[in-house]
Amino acid sequence: MPHFGMVHKEAATLHAQLHGSHLLQDGPNQVIKANFLVENPVNEDPTINTLSLPDEDILCSDTDAWDLYFDGASKLRGFGVGILRISLEGGHIPISVELDFSVTYAPAEYEACLTGLQAAITLGIKRLRVPGDSSLIINQVFGSWKVLNDSLAPYQEKINQKAELFDRIDYFHLPREENQFADALAKLASLINIPDNVTSMPLCVERRSEPAHICTINNYEENHVEPVRIH
Repeated sequence: MPHFGMVHKEAATLHAQLHGSHLLQDGPNQVIKANFLVENPVNEDPTINTLSLPDEDILCSDTDAWDLYFDGASKLRGFGVGILRISLEGGHIPISVELDFSVTYAPAEYEACLTGLQAAITLGIKRLRVPGDSSLIINQVFGSWKVLNDSLAPYQEKINQKAELFDRIDYFHLPREENQFADALAKLASLINIPDNVTSMPLCVERRSEPAHICTINNYEENHVEPVRIH
């Protein structure tokens, strides 16, 4: 089954909000929406609950929680974030966001995490598992490590605010090789240039079990209808 998602461009809205405003209010460009949002309206009355954080080595086993994988990319050619959401039914929803401003490694990871949390909130998701391959981000969010860099403190504050909108949210660390999908989405966003007059582009990732020339032949044979000959 192909995975459908979107490639977005994000201007400096979130970055400026975090570092240039004490109000930290959300702007319209910060909300990332998938094609099926109409069928999954936002819960307009979110219940504020206590954040639940397990030990990072213990995986949450709840069956009613979505999975949110995230990763950030800070490259010479550009900057981007990748998010992979996995629904309760196992559906994969990728998001790839080009950051139209400069960030280093740690802010890129925080941008990815925050973008994923906002996307989950937009869909009305209440229970979330958030695996990440950045020990820095996971340990800082978990509270094991202090945020010593002043430039990262606003990100930490914003994540805590977002976390209050979930019934339960569990963060845990995972090896980088197990986060390849989100990593690929982040690198994709950092390498492409979305035109200035375009804010998003469709993205489809699918699996093919046969070479293209065989698939083409098979499709032709399945759909080909011999013409009727009249003598």
